[in-house]
Amino acid sequence: MNEEIDESEFYHQDFTTASEWEIFIARVEEIINQWKTEDLKDEQTECDLSPEWFIKSESLSFVDFDFNLSLHRKRHIKENNEAADPSNTKNPFDNYYDFELHDPKNVVEHSCLSRWYGLNEYIVLGPAGNVGITSESRIKVLLSSVYVASANLKCEVPIFVQIREKWQNCYLGVYESDTVRTNLEMVHLKTCPRLCQYLSGLLELFKSKILSPTMMTTIIVSLQSSYVLHDFGTYVWKQDYANFENDHFDGNYICNLPFGVTIDPVESLIVKTSWSHLNHRAVRDSESYSDFDPMLAAKWTVLISTAEQPICLLGECLTEVLHLLNNNSAIYDVLGDFAAPVSSDINNPLDLLTETKVPAISTLLSRAARNSLTKSHRKGIAPLSEEVLVPILYFLFPDAEEDSPHLYKETKDLSPKEKNLEKNVFDLDHECRGLKTCNSDSLIWRLSIVLVHALQSLGGIRSFSHLWFEFIQEMRYRWEKSIPIPG
Repeated sequence: MNEEIDESEFYHQDFTTASEWEIFIARVEEIINQWKTEDLKDEQTECDLSPEWFIKSESLSFVDFDFNLSLHRKRHIKENNEAADPSNTKNPFDNYYDFELHDPKNVVEHSCLSRWYGLNEYIVLGPAGNVGITSESRIKVLLSSVYVASANLKCEVPIFVQIREKWQNCYLGVYESDTVRTNLEMVHLKTCPRLCQYLSGLLELFKSKILSPTMMTTIIVSLQSSYVLHDFGTYVWKQDYANFENDHFDGNYICNLPFGVTIDPVESLIVKTSWSHLNHRAVRDSESYSDFDPMLAAKWTVLISTAEQPICLLGECLTEVLHLLNNNSAIYDVLGDFAAPVSSDINNPLDLLTETKVPAISTLLSRAARNSLTKSHRKGIAPLSEEVLVPILYFLFPDAEEDSPHLYKETKDLSPKEKNLEKNVFDLDHECRGLKTCNSDSLIWRLSIVLVHALQSLGGIRSFSHLWFEFIQEMRYRWEKSIPIPG
């Protein structure tokens, strides 16, 4: 016979075992206490490298749902707190909060709370990933959890819970001081009510929510309006590299390195007009009349939003030169058979010693023709055509051309200021203290610029090697023929 068994004799509920909710609250308190300890030890454990924010973050879970608990603190506030008196505590809500000019591209997650509440430091409990918290029961449990944790820790930092979908930026929170608890609430509206579109309606709403038994004599009002300009008209911002093959060779232009950008680097222009800390009785703003005229604003601020990594011509040139410094290839490796030695017209090397040292003007004027004859015996295709190469060589060696417009300046043609600079060249003690460079408009100065143009605009490393090869050939010829080197 089966005896009737009382289940209460076998089942005893153990109220000493912590529930999942209590474990979750304890974990939140543990993380916040750990952050306080790290601040006392001044440990630099950062989870975000934002230039404006100091952020710490920890992961935790509750009922198989992952959350992130993060501490947000402005960097300049952290530095000021380290130098300030610890006993001098301040309410985290800045009653005289002034508007900041923030860059939308540099905004970190949850930084909107700083602008909305005037906070410099706060804690946010939000869901991990892109999943939102839409369940009302879960929202209430999380909100009660931060209420309990804030009361137990006597936390001096507001704690928020991110609710709804993440794109809505909707938060509920609490801040508890020694005597007052502040509930931080907000609503998310699809459209703004007509009453809240003007200051007069916002003041009425504010007074109805305060429900103060005493008459409010003064309400501090601050306003900021933003105007964004994306379209800058039909003007085309275009500056590109010089095309020496199609353009007429200009010695004045080639003396300048490429500078500027190929596209307009400014994406948008944001102008903000601000009125700060005004008495509500001193201004009017309604549907029929408004004192907030942008042209009469007390403060204007401008923010320029730039394009992502605009192509800067000078930066591109210098980057190509820096990359070339790590290239160990020889001229023959780059040009191949084109740079192979050709047979010399002089059979006996001693003929170099017996030839006349004084060059004829015809010899100088036939340099371009001699280069062309030399190239006719070379193999392969020249990276630089004669139409491009010959004017550059005449630019480097203007004495080889009659009536050249690119002659080097002689000492007698220099201005008094330039003559003083020439004298200082021989003062080694003075020169070694400054920038190490060559004289302006010298041969090395011109050669450096045309090599940069060859590397960037005329075909890359092959054109660079070709120009360098021709320059060395010219220098060797002048050395062997005892022809003066200009510049």
